[in-house]
Amino acid sequence: MKSLSLFDYQEQMRQRIDAELCNRWNGYVVDGTRKYRWGRSLMVQMPTGTGKTYLMAAVVSGFLKKYTGEVWIVAHRRELVEQTERTLTRFGLTYSGTDFRPGTRIRVLSVQWLARHTELKGHQPSLIVIDEAHHALADTYQELWTHYPEANKLGLTATPCRMQRRGFDNLFDVLLTSWSIKEFIGKGYLALYDYVVIGRDSEEQIAIDSLQKRGADGDYSIAEMGSALNKAPNIARLYDSVVRYAKGKKGIVYAIDIRHAQMIAEYYAEQGMRTVAIDSKTPAAKRDALVEDFRAGRIDCIVNVNLFDEGFDCPDVEFIQMARPTLSLSKYMQMVGRGLRVHPKKELCVIIDNVGLYRLFGPPDAERDWRSMFLGRTAGKGQIVRFRHLIRPVDNSMRVVVNHSRMLPDDEQERYFEKVEPFEQDGRWGLRVSDDVVLRPIYRYISPFVGDFCTFELIPGRWGVLRRNGKRCIPPDFKRIELLPGGDALLVRNEISRRRVHIDTTFTNAKDLNEWWGEDWK
Repeated sequence: MKSLSLFDYQEQMRQRIDAELCNRWNGYVVDGTRKYRWGRSLMVQMPTGTGKTYLMAAVVSGFLKKYTGEVWIVAHRRELVEQTERTLTRFGLTYSGTDFRPGTRIRVLSVQWLARHTELKGHQPSLIVIDEAHHALADTYQELWTHYPEANKLGLTATPCRMQRRGFDNLFDVLLTSWSIKEFIGKGYLALYDYVVIGRDSEEQIAIDSLQKRGADGDYSIAEMGSALNKAPNIARLYDSVVRYAKGKKGIVYAIDIRHAQMIAEYYAEQGMRTVAIDSKTPAAKRDALVEDFRAGRIDCIVNVNLFDEGFDCPDVEFIQMARPTLSLSKYMQMVGRGLRVHPKKELCVIIDNVGLYRLFGPPDAERDWRSMFLGRTAGKGQIVRFRHLIRPVDNSMRVVVNHSRMLPDDEQERYFEKVEPFEQDGRWGLRVSDDVVLRPIYRYISPFVGDFCTFELIPGRWGVLRRNGKRCIPPDFKRIELLPGGDALLVRNEISRRRVHIDTTFTNAKDLNEWWGEDWK
């Protein structure tokens, strides 16, 4: 068997799982009465792209060396079953499927098949591993606890949450969480990213805010989403945003339904971008061939419908485009996670959010209370914020809300921001490093840098000071500001009131300003 070499965080998690599985005397309370069962049930949370399948192979290998019996690995989709089989083969682990060959101790099965074959005489697993375990609340999965109560259960997921605020603690005794996405990015195990999103007064955001219907799962109605967004002007703007922020890059687009995916792919292809659409009705052989062409670089872009939000592994994906809204935190994290895998030829991933999911969920690396969601105390659902639209004119421009520079180590950030410069777009000024937008164009004017500082004009006659990272260090409350060598500045309030200050040791807000300047400031 090939050696299973794990990263430090995977090995740490493997040891935690092993320790929990050894604690087989499992107690739980029902209606105030303490009961016991033999099987131990664990749920493990690790972000998308951090190698849960490799961890699973290592856990299974170690379990078979210590314990008797079989290990069943259960998934809900053919693609996940095939991915598991490839990983087991890579590490020389022998397995079977529904044929139940004698002497084989690992079986890879779909939950649908198991639901149809509940009486498997002579086959009682010692460990059941559940991939994408956030689906475990479905009846087909819960039958695993009913029919195999003595088996240990290990659920793996990136998102231990459901939209309906249902907890998992009636199935799993323990939740083991790994590092946060922010930590994984900081340590180089996940990729840096830029994030751009539609404006709050864009046509798409207005259309999404008007959606009223919900599907059986509590998410937006597919039909209503398609009616609101599957329109030629919207698709043209989808393409324009790819050209602007990810030109020449390789990416995945998430569409609403089959028709939407086909229209996007056709439009992109007409513009010269090698693009195909894949969905559940695409024949398996054709789907596999298209995915292989994508991996090999013969296709630039795949538009998919609910296929690549779980289990798809292509580390060199350079952009993710979200063209379908969702209220599901799980679906959002799975979509953006497809682009956060690291690859030697990939500097970062560009996340292009054409449906305003940033406003529901925040950035991918936001801190999330997985334990509260696991217990059902909070729902894995976006908080809808409805804006009062049309107070301003419709604005279809995109907004850069996260720049990868903020994730760089301090020494790399310093080198990065040495190259920052002001730029003008549509009469407004921002800051950028090459094509990377550090500060989107929002100011009336930004001056050239003097050392680490530049001046900006908010409205006529209201000047302040910015650092190289785009953060304000002196508010725009001055008639004129002159930057001086050594980090000093001359602040001019009016013709007779002016002060020379050292920027880094003066003030950062209005209260400081009032106290520092004195009563004559008012």
